[in-house]
Amino acid sequence: MPLLLISPYARQNFVDHTVTDQSSIIRFVEDNWLSGQRIGQGSFDGIANSISQMFNFNNVRSNGVLFLNPSTGEKE
Repeated sequence: MPLLLISPYARQNFVDHTVTDQSSIIRFVEDNWLSGQRIGQGSFDGIANSISQMFNFNNVRSNGVLFLNPSTGEKE
């Protein structure tokens, strides 16, 4: 499933080829704010791949607003 990560903490110009699914996002929340404790017993978040490699929490980008050209998808 394609996943587009939009965050000021997202790694810039990074394409991750890790197989992810919707439960990967739940796993990220559990790993970061629940100390790795799994919410569901036997649910897919326990075997889902992490999305933490998509983030860089040491470098927050706050360099403005990004506008994309609706026709080409390139930066304006």
